[in-house]
This record gives sequence, C-alpha cells and structure tokens, in this order.
Amino acid sequence: MMFLTRKIIFSAAHVCRNPDWSDDQNRYVYGHCAVGTGHGHDYICEATVKGSINSSTGIVVNLADVKQLLRTVVTPLDMTHLNDNGDLFQGQEPTTERLTRALWHRLVPMLTQCELARLNIYESRTRSIEYIGDDTMIYVTRRVEFNAAHRLHSQVLSDEENARIFGKCNNPNGHGHNYELEVTVCGPLDKRTGMVIDMGLLDELIQREVVDRYDHKNLNMDLEEFREVNPTSEEFARVIWNRLSPHFTQPTLYKIRLVETSNNSFEYYGEQEL
Repeated sequence: MMFLTRKIIFSAAHVCRNPDWSDDQNRYVYGHCAVGTGHGHDYICEATVKGSINSSTGIVVNLADVKQLLRTVVTPLDMTHLNDNGDLFQGQEPTTERLTRALWHRLVPMLTQCELARLNIYESRTRSIEYIGDDTMIYVTRRVEFNAAHRLHSQVLSDEENARIFGKCNNPNGHGHNYELEVTVCGPLDKRTGMVIDMGLLDELIQREVVDRYDHKNLNMDLEEFREVNPTSEEFARVIWNRLSPHFTQPTLYKIRLVETSNNSFEYYGEQEL
C-alpha cells in the first residue's frame, strides 16, 4: 500500500462562542477563538490518500487530479467567514475539528481511484487536527516551546565511554536546547462544544506539567527525575509522557513528539505496540 500527501492552503475567518456561556467559559473551551467577531487563519490542509501502484503508469493516482479535487472542496471556503456557512456547520460553532470532518466527508465521494487515509488541518503553527473517518478517533495536537539545559552522561559508563558515545553532548558544563513539544490527544468529538478537549484544559496541563517544571532548568541538576537517569531526549520524552498521561482518560494521550534540534526529533506513544 502506497500513501501520497497533497497540501493546499486557504484563508478563512471564524469565531467559536456559545451564546449561553459566560465569556470566561467560552475562553476556557475555545481559547482566543472565542474573542471578538472573528479572526482569520491561513489553514493548511493535507490530504493523504492510499492505494496500490498501477503497473501500467507506475503511480497510484495522478496528484494533479487530487489537487483539483482539493481545490473543488476548499475554494468555496477561501476568503470567507466560516460562521456564515450554514450548510457546512448547520448552525454549530465552526471549530477546526468540525471543519476537518466536514472536508473529509466532502472529499471522500470524489476519490474513485484511491482511498482517503487521513486529513490534517493546521489551524496555526501551534494547533492541528487529524481525522481518519472515525468520529471516536479525532487527533488534536498542541505545540509549545521551552528552554532547558542538560548533559548526557550515564552513571553506569566510564568517562571514556560517555565521551565516545555522546561526544560534545557530554560537555561537563552541559548545553542548552530550544525544545519544541507536540502533545497529541485522541478522542471523540464533544457534540456540545465541537471540540475533542477544551483548549484551556489542554493548555493548563501542558503548562503545569511540562513548561512550568522544565523551562529554563538544568535537567541534570534541578530535577529529581533525572538524578539517576541520563537526560537523553528519549528519556525526556518518556518522562513527559509519564507526567501527562495520568491526566488523560477521555480523550487519551496518543503521542509525544519532542524536537531537540532542527535535525533531531523523538516520538513516544507510551509502551503500546504500534
């Protein structure tokens, strides 16, 4: 099975606000999306299709055809205010979860030579939604940044072995990173809110359990969890997972992605088999 991804960008405005709720409650659920009369996004839509390679053409499907289908679905929304699209949202708040699901259902019948595998909508560089056709499994990713220092040095290895394995990262005085963390949760759409998880709750958990604890810290010297654990990014990702996962039952914590540098990133899904 071969997977192909095509990207398209469109611009639209929306505001998400329940008129029966207070301003504070709306902001907790929808974040800045509840403020004002609307705001705009340059949405990035990535459609991933799958299929078998045609023995005659050597391709699964002509990506130019996929591009045209995406345009057909997305163009009516480009440069519009989503709240005005009653046909698409049926009077409900136009959350990005609902937008992703709606575009999926409009695109699926148009694909005859391949199958839609997943649809990703990037609302901003800090929030994205992935839909795979199952309303019980909608993926929401939140991205944050923080700074921390560490030294890679294993207590069970000799100084020579540590220097050989970790190189410059074994510098006795340590070194720092501008870490990027992506937290992905998975669960059903809340019909009341149109969200998988309240934005305020997700942000609170990430801020309290990760950013407040690790930002501008020396992992080796300031954190008890690394007193006897070598703070590699692999171990760091696992520690972050273990701090966050008890707080998620519905939705569940699906994935942690820790970006150490532009060249190195680490993904952790817990101990489940993938």
